[in-house]
Amino acid sequence: MSFKKDSAIKNAVLAVFLLFFCGIIEMARAEVVVNINKGVMKPISIALNIFDSANSSLKFQIDKVITNDLQGTYLFRVIPEKAFMQNLNGINVAPKFQLWKTINAQYLVNIEVRNQGGQVTLEFFLYDVLSELQVGRFSATGAASDWRKIAHLAANSIYERITGEKGYFDTKFLYVAVNRGPRGGKIYRLAMMDQDGFNHKYLTNGNSIVLTPRLAPNGSECAYFTYREKTVNGRKIPTSASVYRYNLGNGRTELISRFKGMSYAPRYSPDGSKLVFSLSERGSSSIYELELLTKRITRLTRGRCIDTSPCYSPDGKQIVFNSDRGGAQQLYIMDADGSNVRRLSFSRGRYATPVWSPRGDWIAFTKFGAGGFYIGVIRPDGSGERMLASGNLVEGPTWSPNGRVVMFSHQDYNKRNKIFSVDITGYNKHEIATPNEAIDPEWSANAVKH
Repeated sequence: MSFKKDSAIKNAVLAVFLLFFCGIIEMARAEVVVNINKGVMKPISIALNIFDSANSSLKFQIDKVITNDLQGTYLFRVIPEKAFMQNLNGINVAPKFQLWKTINAQYLVNIEVRNQGGQVTLEFFLYDVLSELQVGRFSATGAASDWRKIAHLAANSIYERITGEKGYFDTKFLYVAVNRGPRGGKIYRLAMMDQDGFNHKYLTNGNSIVLTPRLAPNGSECAYFTYREKTVNGRKIPTSASVYRYNLGNGRTELISRFKGMSYAPRYSPDGSKLVFSLSERGSSSIYELELLTKRITRLTRGRCIDTSPCYSPDGKQIVFNSDRGGAQQLYIMDADGSNVRRLSFSRGRYATPVWSPRGDWIAFTKFGAGGFYIGVIRPDGSGERMLASGNLVEGPTWSPNGRVVMFSHQDYNKRNKIFSVDITGYNKHEIATPNEAIDPEWSANAVKH
C-alpha cells in the first residue's frame, strides 16, 4: 500500500515543522551547574510569571501545562503565583531580584503571551535569580489550536537550559489499549497520546489483536504484530503472526510479512530501513532482520535455543537480545550481522525485553524470578546493573527521547494493566493515566509526525 501523502497532509506536516522551528533559543554564557544525575535532590524552585495582555484564559492554560511538565519530572518546584512580590507586566519589565530571592526562587521565567488573529505567540526570558543574570530566551508562534504544543516547547527550553538535558515534553507515546469485550474477552487496540496524557486517540478498531508497537526513528510510522488463533479443546491457541506498518500521517496500514510461526516484537534499525524481530518455529526461536524496501529476510541467530526481543544500539552496529542458550534466560549482545555473540548479564533470575537507551549508555530490561518482577538497567559492557522499579508484572520498558526516564507497564493487584514511568536514578515512579487498561508502551525517539 502506498504511503504517499496528499497535499493536505503535506500542509499539515509543514505547519508542524514551522511550529517547531519558529522557537528561537538564545542562551547567555552563564554555565549550567545543576546536576540531576545523583538520585534524590531538593527540587529546583522556579517562578513562572505569565503576562497576557488580553487577560484571557490562555494564561492559565499555558501556566498549567508548563507547571505540570516541570513538576512531573520531580526536579522542579513551581512557586505559586500568590507568593509573588512583583508582577511583571511583560518581558521588557526588569525583575527586582531581591524580591524573588525573598520567596526563595532560584530561577524566574518572565513569560508574555499574545493571542491575535488566530495566532499565539509565547516569549520569555529565563533568569538565574541568585546570580541576577538572564540565562535564556525563547520565542514561538503558532496557530491558536496549537497552544498546548507551544507550551510544551517552552517547557522543553526551560528544562534544557537549567538541567543541560534535552526536553521531551512535546513527545507522544504509543501503547496497546486493552478493553473488556461484550462477552468477557479482551479487545486490543493500538492507541496514542501525548506524554502528559492529553490528545488520546485510538489508531486501530480492535478487530484483531495488536501487540508490541514500535515507532520508526523519524516518527512517521510504526510497526506492530498481530496474530491469528484457533480453538483447541476449548482453548485459544496462536497459529500465525503478521507484521504491519501503520502510517501515522494518513492512518494507512501495510502488511510487511506473514509468517507460519509466531513473530514477536519488531524493532526498527536506527536509519529506519530495517526491522529486527524474532520468529518461533518448532519449539525454538531465532532472530531475523528484514529490509523494508526489498522485503529480504536474513536470519541472524541459529540453534535450538529461544532467542527473542532484539533491539539495535543507537549506532546500529550491535543488537541486544535475550536468550536461554546458556540455560537460564539472560541478556546477550551481538554485532548487527549476527556475529560475535557475548553474554551481557550474569545475575540470578530471568531477563527479557531489553531496549537500548537513545544515548547508548544504558540498556533497560525486565527481570523476573523468585523475588518478583523488576525494571532494571545495565551498561552495555555488563557493569552497573541496578533495579529502577518493582511490582506485580512490571515489564516492557521504553525510553524517553533524552534517555532520562523509563516508561513501562504494570499490572496492579486488581489485575488492571497500567503504564508508569520512573527516573533513571530509580526515583519518581508515577502512573501515566490512560482512559483504559494499557500495555506495551513505546515512547517516541522524536516528536511523532501525526
